[in-house]
Amino acid sequence: MSPRWLLALAVAFVGCEPTEPEVLSRLATVEGQFDTIEGVGGSAYLFLYRPNEGPPTGPGVPAFVTAISGARLKTDPRFVFSNVKPNPWSLYGLLDTTGHFDPNIDVLSQPSAGDRVGDAVPINVQPGRGLRIDYSARSLVIAEPPAFHLEGAGADVTLNLVNAMTPLTLVADSMEIFDSKKTHFRLGLVDVNRDGRPDVGSDGVPVLSLTVFLHWLPRPGQAAAGTNVVVPTVYNPAPFLNTLNGSLGAVVAVQTLQVFPLPQAQVLSVDEKGVSRADVYGAPPFGDYELVAVMPGGQFWRVPNQLGPTIASQAVRLHSDVN
Repeated sequence: MSPRWLLALAVAFVGCEPTEPEVLSRLATVEGQFDTIEGVGGSAYLFLYRPNEGPPTGPGVPAFVTAISGARLKTDPRFVFSNVKPNPWSLYGLLDTTGHFDPNIDVLSQPSAGDRVGDAVPINVQPGRGLRIDYSARSLVIAEPPAFHLEGAGADVTLNLVNAMTPLTLVADSMEIFDSKKTHFRLGLVDVNRDGRPDVGSDGVPVLSLTVFLHWLPRPGQAAAGTNVVVPTVYNPAPFLNTLNGSLGAVVAVQTLQVFPLPQAQVLSVDEKGVSRADVYGAPPFGDYELVAVMPGGQFWRVPNQLGPTIASQAVRLHSDVN
């Protein structure tokens, strides 16, 4: 996974930074019409992300959000973003056909099986000038997010990230929200450069599409603001590679996956030229972590998450007490 993609994921789980006041005369509106689909109902959600952030590359925190209710979409599919800064943006949207989308819950603020999504459309907002652009979300989402719980975990899991690898077993779980027949871990081969051949990692092994990592949650004063540290995990690729047999179009779906966090950490950053990079952080720092699974297209899951107050398995605390 590229440093830029990992950084986008990490930033998505930290949140937005405060924005500076803007002179109103320089702000603009972005408006248009959401293209409806005959016979397909639901509510539409549209987002403005900073360039290279957000779906379908990976999850992210949008700078602007607007919505069109299912009732209004039938007769008035217009959308408006107000007070938009003059900048390049990425416009992304989805049609929530299932009613599962919830912008107030982290892991539910994403498309699920049966929803329709569109492309990320680059736009450039000029100072004080309105921009009109229509949007279409027609691609069918075929799978649920990789929702999971940890097998055998109680309310508290101590990670050994220094002396030995702590195995973590992820079990696909519909949470009684998603379609259980479409809730699983989907693994396929990756071809980011679109040369028709599976991408290969530095170890010479083909790269699989499901990525799982630990994201450090530093306590106040433990790290400088904006520090993003991740701990990679590995899983045995052999059974999946044998089944996939080099086919880019094939997918293996499994209900359980055992991963092993590596005793190393990376710090993710962006240099003064806007280039993302991943540098060696050293030993994984002590403190709390969240376990994150991400699929191509940006669907993700993490534990703990905001379902924790009602679903105990989603409130598990993961922490390392040794630095």
